[in-house]
Amino acid sequence: MAETGARDLLLEIGTEELPWGAVQEGRKQLHDNLLQILKRERLEHGEIHVFSTPRRLAALVEDLAERQEEYQELVKGPRRDAAFDERGNPTAAAEGFARARGVRVEDLVVRETEKGEFVFAEVREEGRRTLDILPGLVDEVLRSFSFRKSMRWGEGEFRFARPVRWLVVLYGEEVVPVDFEGLRAGRSSRGHRFLSSGEVEISTPRGYPEALRRARVLADEEERRKAILDGVEEALSSRGLRAVPSGETLDEVVDLVEYPHVLLGRFEERFLELPREVLETAMQEHQRYFPVEDAEGQLAPAFLVVHNGDPAKEEVIRRGHERVLRARLEDASFFYQEDLKRTLEDRLPDLRSVVWQARLGNLYEKSLRLVGLCDEICRSAHLPEETAEKARRAALLCKADLVTSMVVEFTSLQGIMGRIYALAAGEDAETAAAIEEHYLPRFAGDRLPETLPGAVLCLAEKVDNLTGCFGVGLIPSGSEDPYALRRQAVAVLSVAVGKGLHLDFSSLLATAAERFGFARPDAVAAEVGEFCRQRWRQALLGEGFDYDLVAAVLDLALRDPYEARLRLEALQEARADGRLQRAYTGVERCHALSSPAEGAELDADLLQEEAERNLYSRLTWAQEPLRGYLDAGEYHAALGVLLELAPDIDRFFDEIFVMGEDRRLRENRLALLKMTASLFLEFADFTQVVTEGER
Repeated sequence: MAETGARDLLLEIGTEELPWGAVQEGRKQLHDNLLQILKRERLEHGEIHVFSTPRRLAALVEDLAERQEEYQELVKGPRRDAAFDERGNPTAAAEGFARARGVRVEDLVVRETEKGEFVFAEVREEGRRTLDILPGLVDEVLRSFSFRKSMRWGEGEFRFARPVRWLVVLYGEEVVPVDFEGLRAGRSSRGHRFLSSGEVEISTPRGYPEALRRARVLADEEERRKAILDGVEEALSSRGLRAVPSGETLDEVVDLVEYPHVLLGRFEERFLELPREVLETAMQEHQRYFPVEDAEGQLAPAFLVVHNGDPAKEEVIRRGHERVLRARLEDASFFYQEDLKRTLEDRLPDLRSVVWQARLGNLYEKSLRLVGLCDEICRSAHLPEETAEKARRAALLCKADLVTSMVVEFTSLQGIMGRIYALAAGEDAETAAAIEEHYLPRFAGDRLPETLPGAVLCLAEKVDNLTGCFGVGLIPSGSEDPYALRRQAVAVLSVAVGKGLHLDFSSLLATAAERFGFARPDAVAAEVGEFCRQRWRQALLGEGFDYDLVAAVLDLALRDPYEARLRLEALQEARADGRLQRAYTGVERCHALSSPAEGAELDADLLQEEAERNLYSRLTWAQEPLRGYLDAGEYHAALGVLLELAPDIDRFFDEIFVMGEDRRLRENRLALLKMTASLFLEFADFTQVVTEGER
């Protein structure tokens, strides 16, 4: 947006080493907060570029106007008859309004509006020079950050993720006079802590990235990412190896270095006897290394490290990282061998001393509840006894790995180590898999359980968590959801649908609440049910289903989430091909007319006209196939039976005057409409369905 009267702005906040999470938070906040403040200040500008490293957050604003835009606004005041008396003299109301808006009374204007004549003030404010605004603007930007963890240093009250050590604020080639918490802004930045001479003079804002590049700092996040990926390829290309992909580890490493170099380290082959998950966790989560595998996909005794040191000293750096990883793997190997000396079943008594939640008992008690809930789910879903047996066994053992040395050290391996230790003890493969899968999904978009026992135990875990937390008042509010209950509620729907499980969810909640011994288990179950109902509503809307069709099946969802989803899909398809719209008007009239009517019995002998006899005949015929299809789970076919009644309903309203003078005929016809509406309600709550225009 280059134009006359505009200059680039550079703001750099230099800090002590920031955690990678703070770099990511700060990068987004700097862009968003700066954009919002510039808009509020009416300062035209071009693109905003944000730079970041562990020692800085910086923003380059291209073509920032040298003056604010002039502010003009027509402000509405009191009515004319309140602002001026009969002689046209201004009243106290007019004088007060003019004074409040900074204009003269004689400058007020009268305008006609839909509600009559009102006085208006034409407020104008001349734009100020950008240089006069920038010191206060920069101060506001600096104070606008909000980190999950922040600190205060020195004697001031200002808080930031780490202490701020320098500021660079340039407008064009001019240093902006900013004094902030004892710091004076200048044009001196800092280069790489080890690979540069220290201070770096920034001549112009657009020269900032190159000036730092010469000082061995890649300020652009994407430039560092590319350098890392290129380094990985170079380190492995001639060795027939490849890095194990880990987007999360890469994201972290990108924000842990300023001038990345990649080197290949090795560890002893004997450590390959450890489970792959243990090795990868030790390398990725604890050391931020990239594991390496061979062409067959087998883990190799090697790793990649991204370092921020002197490339000339890579051999020393390599040996240091190999020594650190060796110690970590020695610990893991010791933990693994010690853990194998006791089976998961042997560890069950240890769970009595592990509190799940202060008011909800220990993990041993939770395991027993999960066994019972798995039984209830299998019974409700009519699953074979073999599945129930595996699910019950997995439920009993699923928390035992939490008291193993490996999981105490590597907490992210909970469930995973349970599967590994279960297999080592000779447990059934599906039972072992269910132990790992009952934690799924761990985050939004994560995989769902693959085994049927895993899905059953996963549902039991979520239901136990939800009812327990609600029963003791641990209910999500606002952005606070420490037990991730919202995610777990959505997971219930996803797992039930993914595995095609028909289960009575309301009954399951009641059973779960009773097992806790709450004073009012029915109230707890109802509250959890409504919570899940609302979360499912949002989840289904997020998938693209129409809001009125979602509302039509939500009550059914508490009885059977999977069946509700199938009926919703049938409704959405019928809307897409136009069949639902063609039936809407007639069905809506049936509901509207018959709802207030008293429960009169239908007398077929009183049906005199052909249109009403025909509708009755079609309704009588439709009941058997409709209920047959519903019982068989063929919901598209069931809905098709109902929608085929549309012409008969329309003909009835075209030819029959329902609200005639003859009371017996009137009530009989209303009973016929009630019968029609009730038949549609067997599929979904059609009172929630609206027309295209209403939506």
